[in-house]
Amino acid sequence: MKVSMISAIAHGRVIGTGHGGIPWHLPRDVKHFRNYTRGKFLLIGRHTFEEMQGWFSDHYPIILTRQTDYTAELGSVANTMEGAMDLAKASGAGELVVCGGAGLYHSALPYADELILTLIDAGIEGTALFPDYENAAKWETLSDEAFSADKDNNHAMRIVHLRRLHPTALGAKEVLDGETR
Repeated sequence: MKVSMISAIAHGRVIGTGHGGIPWHLPRDVKHFRNYTRGKFLLIGRHTFEEMQGWFSDHYPIILTRQTDYTAELGSVANTMEGAMDLAKASGAGELVVCGGAGLYHSALPYADELILTLIDAGIEGTALFPDYENAAKWETLSDEAFSADKDNNHAMRIVHLRRLHPTALGAKEVLDGETR
């Protein structure tokens, strides 16, 4: 099963303010996110899942949380990265798409086969950061599409799809038993 990560990232690897929500409004990126993830298994941290209520009508979310008694009306709940991957595999998923937040991205990067990144040409303040993927592994570019700012999208952006060139050994078992924030 392929593990991919999808995120929008501003300068400095900023993905959020650290107080919830996304600090930009980019309809082009929202459309891209929905098109890429439609019908797929999504791995999402509990806080991010709760912020995104209503987004999952055509997805199968797996919510990662350390709360062992957490239940969700839609999707499944896992308490470790490996548990989430096992749930997706057992359900027949060909791909598990990691959708954030920041803590989950950091924990999932060693498992990621591909990255689907919207690189936003903007300096936006925030404390929620995407991991330093460029120094974590070698990547090859599968696609790179640039878009100018327009009346609906206040920032120029590039949508880049990367594939890990050389899988890295995970070494000691890396388990996410924490929240996304």
